[in-house]
Amino acid sequence: MIIGETEGLVKVIAENKGDGKAGRILGVHMVGPWVTEQLGQAYLAVNLEATVDEVANHIQAHPTLSELFGETVMSLTGRSLHG
Repeated sequence: MIIGETEGLVKVIAENKGDGKAGRILGVHMVGPWVTEQLGQAYLAVNLEATVDEVANHIQAHPTLSELFGETVMSLTGRSLHG
C-alpha cells in the first residue's frame, strides 16, 4: 500500500520442529512490485540459517516495503501486526 499497490505475495518456507512451532527459514517466495528491493533480508535469513523466532524479533521499520517480510515471518510465530 505504501507505493499504491495491493497485489503481491510473500511466502516463507520454514522447518517444522514437530511441536507446532517453526524453526529455520528454508526458503522465501516473493511476488509483486519492487520485490527486488526486499530480497536482501530473505537472502540473509536463509543463508545464515536464521530461525523464525530470530527474524520475528528483529524490528522492521514502518512504513517500508521491507516490513512485508518481517510481518510474514512474525505470523509464523502466531503474532502479526496487521491481521
